[in-house]
Amino acid sequence: MAKTKHTDRILVQTSGATGEERTFEVYNQKFMKVSTQLRGKSSTYHINLSMMEPWPVRHRRLSWRSLMAVLAFAAGAAGTGAYLYYHPDTDTLAWGIPLLAGLVFLMLGALLVFYRRSPNFTEFRSRYGGCVLISLFYKKPTTREFTEFVEDVKRRILAASQSVKFNQEEMLAIELKELRRLANDGVVSDSAYCSAKDRILRMHN
Repeated sequence: MAKTKHTDRILVQTSGATGEERTFEVYNQKFMKVSTQLRGKSSTYHINLSMMEPWPVRHRRLSWRSLMAVLAFAAGAAGTGAYLYYHPDTDTLAWGIPLLAGLVFLMLGALLVFYRRSPNFTEFRSRYGGCVLISLFYKKPTTREFTEFVEDVKRRILAASQSVKFNQEEMLAIELKELRRLANDGVVSDSAYCSAKDRILRMHN
């Protein structure tokens, strides 16, 4: 990497659900520094934009536990409502209506938790291995800032890849080496690295 660092663009994002802060700094035209901070723990890594696919993918990470809670409370509310419909006597209504209201309230609370714990991401992946290298919170901090940053990164990836003088075989080897570095640093999971490695080796062969 170049010794003199010139910052070209910065995007700072914060998750409302977890409080995690992510900072993306593009520097020297074709590099990105990614910093994350959560509950006092921080990490930083660097990416060469030329090894990335310029077309990002939108992804939602679902909180299945919260979703199951929503479905359970919804089923309870539906069952209680049906019982009250077929047994509309005074004694049943006396305990049934508060129970129904409580289940609806719990369902709405679980739905809110599900929404907060199932954030949207926009992911940039490695060119050949398809490994996620950059993950941005969708439309944060604002739609305009997010969109402008993503479009700028796409342009820079295309420009960086066009300036590369290596052939595809050499690029495959470079990407595999970089992914191994990121896996060693804990940025990429071992399973993701192994999957990317298999794809790259198949292309190489």
